[in-house]
Amino acid sequence: MSQTDTGLSRPAPAGADHPAMPPARTPRRTRGTAALGITLAVLLTAVGVLAVRDALIYADLIGGSPLLHELATAVQGLRPQTWTVVAGVLLGLLGLALLVKALIRSGPKVTVVTAETGVFLRPRDVTRLVETAAEAVDGVLGVRVSATPRRVAVSIRSTGEADVADRVRDTVTQRLEPLATQPAVRVTTERQKR
Repeated sequence: MSQTDTGLSRPAPAGADHPAMPPARTPRRTRGTAALGITLAVLLTAVGVLAVRDALIYADLIGGSPLLHELATAVQGLRPQTWTVVAGVLLGLLGLALLVKALIRSGPKVTVVTAETGVFLRPRDVTRLVETAAEAVDGVLGVRVSATPRRVAVSIRSTGEADVADRVRDTVTQRLEPLATQPAVRVTTERQKR
């Protein structure tokens, strides 16, 4: 019985030069810009809904009085005053500041792991990794960890052994070796009260 080619692609050999997936880009912070964008989108959507409602009223498809027309009529007689110029300048400066903030790339919010395809750890993931490593050291009774992409602070409660801080530092440093950029590790100890 002869084999026929089904046309399906075969997997690349194990020793292929190219990784299975291209490296991922480092995630960037978008918290402030994203929240502002969502707020503006909601406001513009509300104005759009009012505009559609007014259009349906003018087309005699629904009953009621148009809201945007009344608002436009209310502000029609306003004349430029000092407060309006100041408010306009402040709003213009705020808009420029928000535009600059949106265009400038912020620092990464994650720590890069040495890998072919792009693996990243969030600060809370690094915190958990360090906590489990430090808790496994003999003489450690409790651990508190705070982590950023650049530094890790470990506070331990211990039985009072002299070299427990050094052992925790060595263990944590070894656990963080897969990270592309090694954060600075600082360990502080406090003796457990009996």
